[in-house]
Amino acid sequence: MTGHAQLADAFRRFATQQAAGKSPLYETLSYAVARTPELLDLAADTQPGQPAPNMLLGAIHHISRRGVQHPLATYFTGHEELHQARADALLTDFCRRHARQITRIISTRSVQTNEVNRCAVLLPAFAALQQQLDERPIRIVDVGASAGLNLLWDHYTYDYGGHRHRLPASDPDTVLSCEIKGATPPLSLDVTRFVQPVGIELNPVDVTDPEATEWLISLTWPEQTTRMRTLNSALALAARIPPTILAGRAEDHLATVVAETPADQHICFVFSWSIYQIFGSPGGRERLVDTLAELSRQRPLHEISIGHFGHDTPRVITAAYDGGVTRSGIVAQCDVYGTWLDWLATPEPAQRLKGAESP
Repeated sequence: MTGHAQLADAFRRFATQQAAGKSPLYETLSYAVARTPELLDLAADTQPGQPAPNMLLGAIHHISRRGVQHPLATYFTGHEELHQARADALLTDFCRRHARQITRIISTRSVQTNEVNRCAVLLPAFAALQQQLDERPIRIVDVGASAGLNLLWDHYTYDYGGHRHRLPASDPDTVLSCEIKGATPPLSLDVTRFVQPVGIELNPVDVTDPEATEWLISLTWPEQTTRMRTLNSALALAARIPPTILAGRAEDHLATVVAETPADQHICFVFSWSIYQIFGSPGGRERLVDTLAELSRQRPLHEISIGHFGHDTPRVITAAYDGGVTRSGIVAQCDVYGTWLDWLATPEPAQRLKGAESP
């Protein structure tokens, strides 16, 4: 398959598998890119390993949010639907006018984790982990932390199907909503047992840098205004309570974190749609398992991961590593944005998950 054909296929898959039903604008624009060679040429400047649809559309959104005067920009307000008949010409003209800026963005930046609502899925997983462990403190290590917003999970307010769940330090202005399906998930936990949280991120987002946070917001899809408001609120919270993030490759920090964490603390590595960015795709999960299994020869480790893992519906995986031996299971299914959680009464074996993770 040629480069153009591969890119066109990536944009069509993005339209049907990710944007459909969630972002009519991005669905329309993705099809427009897929059938326009000039736009595919532009998208080809995306950094290797980065998803071209997310990057190109994010760059266009980023420029549109700057108040540029162009007919396409009006559709990013979400007040009017863009029809396919106009999409090709409008998008091509916009990209021609801003080609240099778009190229600079997609060739230097990367997709960053920006979905705070996924913490509504992580909280039950943390509660379940705490129930399984002895009374020693638990250290959360968020791998692929972006701006470190998941590290502030204990500062958010949670709404599970209309029931507000507050923690001692919950911020009333940052509310994460999640519908509960299936079994009732564990929610009760002692936040004082979670100590010294740290993130690992190749390119950490400086929450005090308006340009950096604006890019993070631009990666949110235009119609998803609630997501944007929540993200803005979480970023403001992070500016007041800066999370600790280690800059650099995960491979360079995992062993160091394991060695430096006090022996009287449990370690839990968290991967929220970040495995594919760190360990590659396909086969990223298998490489992660091998890496953590080897590190567990030094001390027991734990893992919580959220991703597609080759399935249409995302899974939540928990795993324990000890002496090179791995035990893992699927504890829940969930929405990509954490808007619903289907907690499984009995975990399912995770060994069969051999597919690649999707961003």
